[in-house]
Amino acid sequence: MAPDAPAPHRLRRLQDADLDGKVVLVRVDHNCVRRGSLTDAFRVDATVATLYNIVERGGRPILMTHVGRPYDKKTRSIRADEGDAVVAAARYLQSRLGVTFAVPEFRLDDSRGILDIDTSVNWLIDDLRARRIGGVYLPNSRWFAGEEGRFGADASARFAEQLAGLADVFVNDAFGSWQPHVSTLGVTKMLPSYAGLLMQKELKALDALLRPTRPFLAVIAGAKLDTKIGTVKAVARRCDALMLGGQLYNAYLAAKFGITVRGLSEEDVELARAELLGDPEIEAKLLPLSVLVESADLSGCGCVPRDGVCGDDDADASRTKPVHVRDLVAGREYGYFLDVAPVSFAETRVKEALRSSKTIFVNAVMGLTSSGFHEGTAALDAAIAANKAARKYFGGGDTLAEFKSLSPGLYMSALEDPQYYLFTGGGTVLKALEMGGARGLETVRALTEAGAESDKRETRDAPKCARLVTCDCGPPDAETTAA
Repeated sequence: MAPDAPAPHRLRRLQDADLDGKVVLVRVDHNCVRRGSLTDAFRVDATVATLYNIVERGGRPILMTHVGRPYDKKTRSIRADEGDAVVAAARYLQSRLGVTFAVPEFRLDDSRGILDIDTSVNWLIDDLRARRIGGVYLPNSRWFAGEEGRFGADASARFAEQLAGLADVFVNDAFGSWQPHVSTLGVTKMLPSYAGLLMQKELKALDALLRPTRPFLAVIAGAKLDTKIGTVKAVARRCDALMLGGQLYNAYLAAKFGITVRGLSEEDVELARAELLGDPEIEAKLLPLSVLVESADLSGCGCVPRDGVCGDDDADASRTKPVHVRDLVAGREYGYFLDVAPVSFAETRVKEALRSSKTIFVNAVMGLTSSGFHEGTAALDAAIAANKAARKYFGGGDTLAEFKSLSPGLYMSALEDPQYYLFTGGGTVLKALEMGGARGLETVRALTEAGAESDKRETRDAPKCARLVTCDCGPPDAETTAA
């Protein structure tokens, strides 16, 4: 190993933990509840293997997740709205697993949310140990005053102590929750802590993106360039071809051609001019999407355009129309660019990149799908699916939601297709790519820092079947986190 290379860190895996008779606090990422309803079961289903592993080996699970953003920055208060409650996720798990998940209720402060995990939870833990219930599901972690550190270090320390007091072991299976909060980081300082099975899968997939089979195509879209510029530049350094969509691409075009596009901030255009046009690596790798869909307003015209052309009467056609990049005129003001016309993906350079890539990463919704501008996204999904040889990675809540909504057949196939991997945490993937790997994330590092102590921890006896060539019970080929 080179002298300046970082020492490998062993990931503390769920499989290494002694769980028999232990209460296990499991941080999951079930942030898929909106207005009190479960919007997508994918994130919940993805954690079932970890829960089964815990219970099968004698552990008793207490679950915890965040939902939404209940903290109001203006009033500096936490609003514990029932629309952000975990009840919908708990009920789904009950129906999925056939056991009861009890959700305790704690006293709420008028402005700071839940101040304490009071002793009323103890009788539920008694039921848990006695197997009268299958699990306890704590309230939304962001309802607790100590979770995000907004009410001082003392509140956070108190919350960490109270969480740790509930359990014997901590398992982090919330790859999508990379923020270093009490329920993802603080509690690791107080309990033996391990990576769940989903966390391990996500880290392995992330490692593949960091060391891709080439050519590597990355597709990134978003609403604000200022929040994505670091990611765009980091991904550009790693990929062989780059495709931008949404406001990211709009800002690039506005900067390149000196035009005004409605809905774009001048700050984003200036940032694109300085950071995208000023970076020869991005310019060399950026794939030109040649036909956009222009709309007079954000609501569209009530129809689904075909190749950017409205299918209704002439009046509607004047409100929604295709715009060829080659025809953009400097100094001119345009309407909203709300989608990419499918014909753009048939252009020679774009088509070749989609056809020949061996690794494809997608964190993108190409159009404003809520107003019917979804042709570009659906066409991109189909073009990627046509490349049977590529390993395809999709990440991000919006990306997966639109993939499922617009291309349900492809989505269902992707769930079973080994050539696809669907990340539960697209934002975490982007953050890790920007930071150069998972070890840049404190929440992951906390599960590996104790690697040097691995010989001191309790481990279960190796199964006898480990002697067999066909056994998968032993450690994986590589137990280090992504570089």
